[in-house]
Amino acid sequence: MGIRLYIYCVFFLSSFLLSKSTFDISLSSQFVTTEQKISQKEYHIAFLLPFCLENNSFLFSVNLDSLMTSPELLRDYNFYKKTKISMDFFLGFLLSLNEFQDFNINISVFDIKEGDASKNVLKNILNQGYLDDVDLILGPLFTDNFVFFSNRFNKNKPIISPFSKKPYISHNHDNVFQVPTNIMDQLSVFAKQIFNKHRDDNILLIKRDTILESRSQRIAETEDYEIKTDTLIPNDIAYGKVFLDVLNAMFFNSSDSLKFQEIQVHSSVIDSIHHRLDTLGMSNIIIVSSEDDVFVTDLLSKLHACRDTNMIVYCLPVLADFNHVSVYDLMDMKVTFSHNKTFHYTELDDFVINFYNEYNYLPNFKYSSVGYELGVYFLQLLFNYGSILPYIDYYHPQTILGTVYDFQKLINGGYRNNAILILRYDDFGYKILSLE
Repeated sequence: MGIRLYIYCVFFLSSFLLSKSTFDISLSSQFVTTEQKISQKEYHIAFLLPFCLENNSFLFSVNLDSLMTSPELLRDYNFYKKTKISMDFFLGFLLSLNEFQDFNINISVFDIKEGDASKNVLKNILNQGYLDDVDLILGPLFTDNFVFFSNRFNKNKPIISPFSKKPYISHNHDNVFQVPTNIMDQLSVFAKQIFNKHRDDNILLIKRDTILESRSQRIAETEDYEIKTDTLIPNDIAYGKVFLDVLNAMFFNSSDSLKFQEIQVHSSVIDSIHHRLDTLGMSNIIIVSSEDDVFVTDLLSKLHACRDTNMIVYCLPVLADFNHVSVYDLMDMKVTFSHNKTFHYTELDDFVINFYNEYNYLPNFKYSSVGYELGVYFLQLLFNYGSILPYIDYYHPQTILGTVYDFQKLINGGYRNNAILILRYDDFGYKILSLE
């Protein structure tokens, strides 16, 4: 017996509800329709996604049932960007159903459009009571619509924000789940680990300072030009402050002495730090609180030129996205960074292959993988306990496609994924360091 899957597609093509269709769907041999009733609870999952059908005119000339039962048709069309994001995310979630058997699932899919029209769509969904009996809501995907909806949905049902990184969306709503990790929370844990481990070492915190950029601007109604100076405040300052706040909290009332220096770089030219490095036996610990590709790459190159075998360099999570830094150099300097992924590339490759075999087209991995991961995580929780709230409070961390999920309750708000790993370059890959 397989999963009995009902999908209710509710597409809003104007400010009012135009049509509603109900059909069975078999996306693989596991989705075998049957009239036999399953005694277990029937679960209702709702998706609020910007399919933006009006921006895909070909949809009005094809049969929607055929499109959903034959997703390979998707490869023949140039979808609107938000449509593609929604489809990849949704199909990734559907792929996760292959991990489960013998459960009744109702899936309602709502096209909430975009822009000002989306607010009317969301109001209609709420006014019509389509979400009164849901067990889980995924979306809206983008911040403004998510905040608009969560402020008006008054039932104690979990609402998942898959992509928004704005920290305020999880404030003041006990039922909101924010999937992306917050870098400030992550760096706070990272900083504690660094300062605890290196109390007896020489620690240097390196960051860019306020940047002044000069440009020429033509004076109105004249042929003359004047020099304008723009003040740019990089994120380095905010990230560096996290490390300083943790340092002060740990050692303000402590008799322990810590050899610590903060180096602020005032231009794109990195000042020499040779005279700041300890050469009398202490290990040099370098913390780079910057996400700027050029700055970090140049700095790592200069640090490696110091040929200090006792040096350890700590960087921000974005380092994992830099693909032009020598892995030999990174290993030599024991470069370490925080992240919430383990980077099991074989597992990721298998996911893409399985997705292609299922739907006969290649998705944007960024969106399809999150859909799949959320399906595995939340459906497992839902099927284990029959509900997500409040059992999420006792659920242990899960790693899916290399991404770690560890939702923690905010004091005055919902849940945020606070998963953190400490990764160090080792043996042309990474090794996971334990948190202390």
